[in-house]
Amino acid sequence: MDPLSMIAMASTTFKGIQTLVNKGAEIEAVAQKLGAWYGYAADIKNAEQEAEKPGIFKKLFDGNTVEQQALNSVIAKKKLEEQEKQIRELIVWSYGVETYQEMIMLRRKIKAQREQAIYKQRRRRRMLLDSLAIAAGVAFSAGVIYGTIIFIQGAP
Repeated sequence: MDPLSMIAMASTTFKGIQTLVNKGAEIEAVAQKLGAWYGYAADIKNAEQEAEKPGIFKKLFDGNTVEQQALNSVIAKKKLEEQEKQIRELIVWSYGVETYQEMIMLRRKIKAQREQAIYKQRRRRRMLLDSLAIAAGVAFSAGVIYGTIIFIQGAP
């Protein structure tokens, strides 16, 4: 998924956070939305890192230009920074600095869990697919070379 569609989902979640805080919702309700927003933020940052080191399939079949990918990444990064600043202000204003600091600790925990579970699995899958593509290319090339040698040897 591209960063712009992920930022759209993060923005929708951000608006939900704003609505809950402005209506005076309990921190538990806000925390659920914050967890979802932090999840989207982590996904966007991971997509940005993956764009820096794309796999073979992405290099060959991605329709986006380098400039387009860079622009999308910059837009997503700036939007996230803006939303994160506003979330900080909302939480500190409504629930206090201590609550915000607890949220930051929760964020670090969620980030570490996602890194271990989801992102490592994605990297392994991408490496496996890249390895399979390389192996298929080598096997095809070897077959062509072998066929050419047999053809040459069979010629009178």
